[in-house]
Amino acid sequence: MMLFAQQPHIETHTQKSNEWYTSARYIEAARAVMGSIDTDPASCELANRTIQATTYYSKEDSGLAHDWYGNVWLNPPFLKIENKSGIALFVNKLVCEYRCGHVSQAVLLATSDCDASWFHQLWDYPICFPDHNVYFDRPVGLYERVEKEARHGHWFGTVFVYLGKHEQTFIDIFSQFGTIARRVSAQRQSCVTSQELWEGGAL
Repeated sequence: MMLFAQQPHIETHTQKSNEWYTSARYIEAARAVMGSIDTDPASCELANRTIQATTYYSKEDSGLAHDWYGNVWLNPPFLKIENKSGIALFVNKLVCEYRCGHVSQAVLLATSDCDASWFHQLWDYPICFPDHNVYFDRPVGLYERVEKEARHGHWFGTVFVYLGKHEQTFIDIFSQFGTIARRVSAQRQSCVTSQELWEGGAL
């Protein structure tokens, strides 16, 4: 699920909805890897009917303002938050929360925008590049139901990234969706600091 964290001056576009819900088959695969989903930092009541996270934060709760714990599912917002990349802010916070030990495991759904600065750090973890278009459920009517796997996908394509100790389980389960890859060469740039992660790095 993608939703804005509640922040002032968020850019909105009438032609672009930020309500893209992940289809159940990917959620269940993530649950099979991690065993449970404890936290979803960018969600809503309707999306959580499928995700069934113990704790979720909606745009009213502002997921960026909270610590994240346990096993995390994250499908971040992709539009701007105060002129910063929403996906960068959420992805950087996820990596920071994992490195500091708050997050035990996580499955991240992101765009395969490999040139983006926020993406570089993800090569430290196994990444699933699907061999098919990943389509999302979309809310219809008054957000009381969703249109299953409506034909809306990411411009850059979609990846799933796993952070945690059960990498082989992730590989075994997510291989059904595509190819698993990770960094095999030495990292050419210095590690991003925790402060840079929190602030979103170079957007």
